Amino acid sequence: MDQDQKIIFLNSYLPRTGHNFAAEVLKIFTDHEVLPHNRSETRLSTILDQYFKFRNQKVRHHTDQHFLNDIFLKEVRSNILKKSTRRYIMIKDTSLVGVDWLPIVFPNDHHIVLVRDPKNVFLSLLKGMTLKKHSIRNRLKKITKPLGIYPYTYSKKLSQLVLSQLPDLSNHKIIRYEALVQKEEQVLKELKSQFGCTKSIGQIKVEIDSIQVINSSFFKETGGKKIWDLKPRTSKFDPVNRKSENVLIQKGVELGSKKLRKKLNYI
Repeated sequence: MDQDQKIIFLNSYLPRTGHNFAAEVLKIFTDHEVLPHNRSETRLSTILDQYFKFRNQKVRHHTDQHFLNDIFLKEVRSNILKKSTRRYIMIKDTSLVGVDWLPIVFPNDHHIVLVRDPKNVFLSLLKGMTLKKHSIRNRLKKITKPLGIYPYTYSKKLSQLVLSQLPDLSNHKIIRYEALVQKEEQVLKELKSQFGCTKSIGQIKVEIDSIQVINSSFFKETGGKKIWDLKPRTSKFDPVNRKSENVLIQKGVELGSKKLRKKLNYI
């Protein structure tokens, strides 16, 4: 284990936030290794959340709590670092559950929260739904989806869930998916500085343009079919300003996601 090794914790609030694309962009700066493998979404923060909930509810004495921390947490960082010889190691997840615990357990590492316009995330999730399972609930969803009713209730429910899970963002570096796609120079310069990257901004932009990754934001989904295949980005599809072919679906998602979009400063 190298003393200079660092862990990059990359968390986003839901699938379809461009998580894998963001990981590939960060790799340009860090040459990191994702553990345990490139497409892993490791629920480490969720496990920490459950551990601390149990400890705080069931174990009252501080000495007993410290004893449990020594057993379960003292060696966790070194055990992670042993799994790779790279200077940077990435642990990523599409959930914010327990993210507040990461800077406490891993105070000397990098903590990044990826955000993307909720409207685009929800439209992507809805586009990938097949609703093929035979049930009354799915029949109702199929009927109300083109009317914008189901997209509204779905977006509102997910927005409330994400809002309830939002961590103290002051302890994390916030990166907007859109800034990575659009190769905003200020963001690229900040990442260069944070990770000590010696590449030029021009070279970084070229490498971002060459990324082909599992990222449904860059192609129109077909019910999730072959979603794990690598796909080239298309020139006709705009992942930043995503639109539905159905105006009612678009409006339903916009209304349902309004509170979350406002919280994340998208409106």
